[in-house]
Amino acid sequence: MSRPRTRRRLSPDERRTELIDAAIRVLREQGEPANRAAAVTAEAGTAKGTFYVYFPSWEDLLAAVRDRLMDDYSAPLRERLAAEAPQDWRAVLDGEIDRFVDFTVGCGRLHDAVFHSSAVSAPADGEHSATGLLARIIRRGVEEGALRQVDPDVAAGLLFAALHAAADAVAAGGDRTHWCEGLRELTANWLAP
Repeated sequence: MSRPRTRRRLSPDERRTELIDAAIRVLREQGEPANRAAAVTAEAGTAKGTFYVYFPSWEDLLAAVRDRLMDDYSAPLRERLAAEAPQDWRAVLDGEIDRFVDFTVGCGRLHDAVFHSSAVSAPADGEHSATGLLARIIRRGVEEGALRQVDPDVAAGLLFAALHAAADAVAAGGDRTHWCEGLRELTANWLAP
């Protein structure tokens, strides 16, 4: 005989966060499940209808998951960018190569579901955009003389494409050291002042 579920009283923000956390676990383990809303609400231990109270569609949930992942990933970068003291921006970019590859590989199936899905049609805003963060780092590096004069937006787009290709290659079984060293060499030759 199953025990009846006791209803947990959560604020709307807590319930929304609970659903996002559950979606991250489901997507990391399964990728996109066939019965998506049911899988997420089962993982959260809540009624299926709760999903639609907080997310009008699956796409809205995926965008919220993407924003959460990018908030968590970008927190240390936002702190560095907020600091007014000059920094070694080339070293920051070198560190981001390893960090980004590790982040992408660590996401597992979650990465494909959130970042490669056509379901997430809304573009990430500046605070949740990896390219936007890279552009801010490059801009600061150029202003402080740590990086050569380049268009930060173009450079960020190109660098992100290379980073993403490297991360995908490592996730597919490529040699992490080989790919990360290649990217560091590329950025050093390209962006050195």
